[in-house]
Amino acid sequence: MQRSASPLFLGTALAVIAGWSISAFSDAPTRVKGYFCGAKSEQVAYMQRLAAGDSEEIAANTVNKSAGKQTCAYFLPADAIPVKDQVVMSGGLVFKVQSFVFLPEKVERWTGTYFGSMHSKSKYGDI
Repeated sequence: MQRSASPLFLGTALAVIAGWSISAFSDAPTRVKGYFCGAKSEQVAYMQRLAAGDSEEIAANTVNKSAGKQTCAYFLPADAIPVKDQVVMSGGLVFKVQSFVFLPEKVERWTGTYFGSMHSKSKYGDI
């Protein structure tokens, strides 16, 4: 007589395998490039400028002037280890920010993506 595994056992086994595979690759370096900032708050300020219509270079220069130092800059392809992913809402805008530790310097820098606005252009009565 052949026995089948219980759904609970299969679900637990798949969760363990999935967790193992994610943690096994979390320390693997990946090639990244683009604009990165030294702190999460500076990255959010950079993305707010992008959402306002600034180009990447102008947004980086604006944040750098505000910080009083060169914090946001374009990085050529480099090896980095992904560390954190977070969703940030600031001023009604939604951003996804990620931090990476750049190798071999082991310096953490932030990058991100602008998702959209929480502000509605339609009035509630129009819906």
